[in-house]
Amino acid sequence: MYNFQLKLEFPPDRDDTFENFIQSPENRTCAALCHQFSTLQDAAPKGLVIHGPALCGKTHLLAAMGQVASRSVGSASAVYLDCAQLAAEGRQKDMYGRLAEYVGAMERAVFLTVDRLEAAQDEEELCNLVFNLYNEVTGKPNGRFAAASAVSPPQWRFPDWLSTRLLWGHVAELRPVGDEARPQVLMKMAADMRMVLPREAALWLVTRLPRDPESQWQALGRIDRLSLTKGRKISIPLIKEAVEQVDGQ
Repeated sequence: MYNFQLKLEFPPDRDDTFENFIQSPENRTCAALCHQFSTLQDAAPKGLVIHGPALCGKTHLLAAMGQVASRSVGSASAVYLDCAQLAAEGRQKDMYGRLAEYVGAMERAVFLTVDRLEAAQDEEELCNLVFNLYNEVTGKPNGRFAAASAVSPPQWRFPDWLSTRLLWGHVAELRPVGDEARPQVLMKMAADMRMVLPREAALWLVTRLPRDPESQWQALGRIDRLSLTKGRKISIPLIKEAVEQVDGQ
């Protein structure tokens, strides 16, 4: 029997709130819009799509919105869905046909967030599902649909009928934080990995790492493994040692 599980509850593995979202002039407007949207006080529109590159905080804001909305509609009615996970599972033979109970839970949601929306591109059945969920959720008196995409609307490859529906609501660009906030971002990334990265270490590291998210995750992973192996707290000397091991390969 295939064990199919989707993570529908908030928060998705991490304690992401508006209070611990790292703000800078580049992302403050989008964060404020997300907070207002999640209070359910906005009469219209009922949809919101935020778009931006990797590691700019899209999942964080979706989870933060879900936490706020949960206090109004109840935790069972605020649902988080990872579209990329659904796409991967849906490619299994007849998996979309086995999703009845999950689709039912999503349709009953009052506040639905869809992460990694771009994964629905070129996936006809998934596009249909997102379209139907949008209509079902926003058709409720206080229903809200929020999605995050790494692809901006001009580059979407959704069917016109889905793109048009998604663009009915708010559309906001989420930009990466400026250089002054990058150490905080590294510290937040480390915290999500259950690591404690001191600020002085983050300040040292941020000037030496590439800006792409994959390189940063890999570096933090190496530092964490070395810290556990050596039984030492994370410090600049330990970070240097981890970096030197890679350079010496």
